[in-house]
Amino acid sequence: MKQSDVIKSIGYDQQEIINNILDLYNSGNPIDFDPCYNVGGFYRNNVVKRPEIISDINPQLPGVKKYDVRELPFNEAFSCIIFDPPFIVSGGNCKMAKLYGSFSKVDELRLFYKQSFISLQRALKRKGILIVKCQDFVNGRKNYIFVNEIISLARDMNFKVLDLFILLSKTRPIKITSQQHARKYHSYFLVLKK
Repeated sequence: MKQSDVIKSIGYDQQEIINNILDLYNSGNPIDFDPCYNVGGFYRNNVVKRPEIISDINPQLPGVKKYDVRELPFNEAFSCIIFDPPFIVSGGNCKMAKLYGSFSKVDELRLFYKQSFISLQRALKRKGILIVKCQDFVNGRKNYIFVNEIISLARDMNFKVLDLFILLSKTRPIKITSQQHARKYHSYFLVLKK
């Protein structure tokens, strides 16, 4: 194997990271289901094959089914699911919150994850793979290393944590008047197994 072929835990291209996860942990097979599809950013230019079943709580495109990820109507139906939920807390007026949704409190986000994981676990087949995109954040001048909470929740629900990939961002919109914590220039892809 050449050095250039080695799959790394970091990268600047989320499509490359997703395809690497599928190669390593899903035998190269595509994702079966995306319950937080939004406008399908993961599947631009067909670099990552779009799942056959796509849904969102507020579908924005034709062909996207209307499901709440916390109440999916599936039982052991999928071998591989990708989960990319909103992560913004108290950001109802910011552009990202308007595009992807937000939560009014951190505890509301925690409850959303717990309810979603219960539903996703039910929808996955035995030994199924759950790919979770998540991000740490600052809220109310408090730093939330949220990936730790998600890993803890996954383990409490008997998911096995197989891997963690870090998506780096070269730029971020900056609108900071004073700073108490490091600006987040990364997000994560967790790979979990039922």
